[in-house]
Amino acid sequence: LDLFLRYLTEPEENLEKDPEAIFHGPNLKHEQDSQFYFRAGAERTTVGIWIYSTPFVRTIKGTKVAVLLMDTQGLFDPHAPPEVNNAVFGLSVLLSSYQILNVSKQIQQNTLSELDLFIQFAHRAMEVWKMDDEKTGKKGDDLGSHKFQYLQFLVRDWGHYKKNATVEENIASAKDVLDNALNTTYNDKGKADRIKGSFDDMSVFCLPHPGFAAEEEEWQGEFGDLRPIFKQMTAAYLKKVFADTVVVKRDVVTGKPLEPDTLGYQIMSFTEVFREGKLPESIDFFSAMKKANLLEAKAKALEAYRKLMDTEAGPGSTYIKEKMLKQLEDKAIKKAEKEFKTIAAFGEEERKEAWSDIVNKMQEEFKRYKDANKNRIDKILSGFTTLALCALVAFILDMLSDYTCDWWLDACVTGSRMAKYFYTIVACVIGYKTFMLYNEEGQMVMLKALGGLWAETVKEGTDYYEQVKKSETAREMGLTSIMDMAEKKAGKEDEDDNAGSDNKSGD
Repeated sequence: LDLFLRYLTEPEENLEKDPEAIFHGPNLKHEQDSQFYFRAGAERTTVGIWIYSTPFVRTIKGTKVAVLLMDTQGLFDPHAPPEVNNAVFGLSVLLSSYQILNVSKQIQQNTLSELDLFIQFAHRAMEVWKMDDEKTGKKGDDLGSHKFQYLQFLVRDWGHYKKNATVEENIASAKDVLDNALNTTYNDKGKADRIKGSFDDMSVFCLPHPGFAAEEEEWQGEFGDLRPIFKQMTAAYLKKVFADTVVVKRDVVTGKPLEPDTLGYQIMSFTEVFREGKLPESIDFFSAMKKANLLEAKAKALEAYRKLMDTEAGPGSTYIKEKMLKQLEDKAIKKAEKEFKTIAAFGEEERKEAWSDIVNKMQEEFKRYKDANKNRIDKILSGFTTLALCALVAFILDMLSDYTCDWWLDACVTGSRMAKYFYTIVACVIGYKTFMLYNEEGQMVMLKALGGLWAETVKEGTDYYEQVKKSETAREMGLTSIMDMAEKKAGKEDEDDNAGSDNKSGD
């Protein structure tokens, strides 16, 4: 597994130039803190199931796929009771797409017998789900109805490669090892057929002994101690695993490619089964799988609902009519229901209960969307802010020209006439929009929208005023000082008005 990590972290161009690039650099012991733990000797190293904390993203047939490395204790661990070994295999085969069974020197019949028991245990977990399921219509005793994905026998310390043979010749010489192990000449009571029928595909790869130095307890993982043939065959094996036969994990419930969220739900559900050292029964696996499946279905349904609602009523959206909001909600509910039915795969009662919970959550979500939409009422006419500001300026200029230059300058008369046309048209457009708003949404919505338009217009006008006041052109023309004087005078008048009001109150 440490060599797996080296392969996945090594730049691909390095591997193309030198397939054995992973054997360069520091020894394995030097990287122990960031990799899987290993040690020489007879004592076991891995207990339970370990998953490397970092996923490796690889592109497979144009699709980005996350690769996770999982290490389990030995399936034939003499220090663990059979129930634990069964549980470890059951979990690992349900969670993985590419199962590697590490055996020593050859595939023996007792190994296949143990494997047959493990597989039957894993099948029992699935049979409870499959049995009489209304959706699939399949019976639980049909083992072929739920195949696992890929099983590979990795035979270590293989001693039958010929001297000076090429990697390709070595691989070809060992291709019949698995077939010979499964093709027995005696009645195995269906064991071989059950094993072959439980997986989509199976294969074997034989690795030679790494070298006697690796057996010493003091060995630090120096690559120079490894036999050249071991390095060659390991490099070929890693390419086969991660480039030639990578198997994308599918959901054991839906049969579709597994998504990260789904894996998370399944791991959390199975973890609950094993909490406090409880050993799983088949029904526990079924309960865990059911819970994981329904959690995923609910999450995906709500995600589909929110995604559609957000297109028109989410953050950054403008106000939409209540009728249109309700129509949008109806579409979002139908989409959520379709997503839920696609994923949820258990009994009718469980699906009904889960869907009822989703409906309640969607009602809560819709209330939030409705409240947020109401808060956008004052923004309904915000699109007319700049036009309204320009029309207001045009109106003021028209009024000023009436008293300053219309009586003696034709250009002022023409400009005043054009300004009048402009602000009249803008007033008509906004008036029409306001009238339609009154008819469709009522008086309160209309008044709030007009209030919002006025506030936006004043704000935009103030911003432009400040920009003009601070501009270089305004300072050169002396407008800045005029504006300051006007502001002071306006402030003085306000103070006088307030003082007059206070005197009246005192009297």
